Amino acid sequence: MPRKSFAVIGVGRFGQALIEELVSLKANVLVIDKNFDKIEKIAKLVTNAICLDSTDIEALREVSIASYDTVVVATGMNVDNSILTTLILKDLGVSEIYVKVQSEYHARVVEKLGVDSEHLIWPEQATGKRLAKILISGNFLEYLQLDQEYSFISTVISKKLVGKNLLELDIRKKFGVNIVAIRRNDRIIIPSSQTPFEPKDEILLVGRNDLIQKFTNWLTAKNNR
Repeated sequence: MPRKSFAVIGVGRFGQALIEELVSLKANVLVIDKNFDKIEKIAKLVTNAICLDSTDIEALREVSIASYDTVVVATGMNVDNSILTTLILKDLGVSEIYVKVQSEYHARVVEKLGVDSEHLIWPEQATGKRLAKILISGNFLEYLQLDQEYSFISTVISKKLVGKNLLELDIRKKFGVNIVAIRRNDRIIIPSSQTPFEPKDEILLVGRNDLIQKFTNWLTAKNNR
């Protein structure tokens, strides 16, 4: 499976936490900031680090920003800069954009530009690490790290679970993770061993981080049944 590629615009406290976690998860990361000192410090950690003004559309076009799977606008307190950068990214055809927002006004404007509400990030340093894991996975809806080894996640099921139940799948024995609940049509269901999964079910599970990753890789792999 090819590595997902990310561009992070802005190397503040949040941006650096996100960048470091993405790198630790073996992602391909481009970092952009107009502050040369910040770029110089982060350059040794990432695939590519470039000093440029993110409100310069030609500069962003030259670095092929639209070729990245996901772009995160993690700029600082300059709301106008963030909004203009987001507008340029939309114009350049970037398919998935996350934006760190500073206020309700900032959030409303960014949403009007076409950024999904669930892609708005409220600035907390810990959120950078949490978001990195969600972005890398591509299929986590929510992620909560319980400690250094264990996490709680929610994810949408794949076709290979539909119509089957926990007894048939034996997920706990095979993968070492526990499905503790199902979210179905905005209702939480505590499944029995014989509760069949339905299309669009969201499962909530807990387990060791490496085992969760193993399970979700199996869940989304097209060549496994």
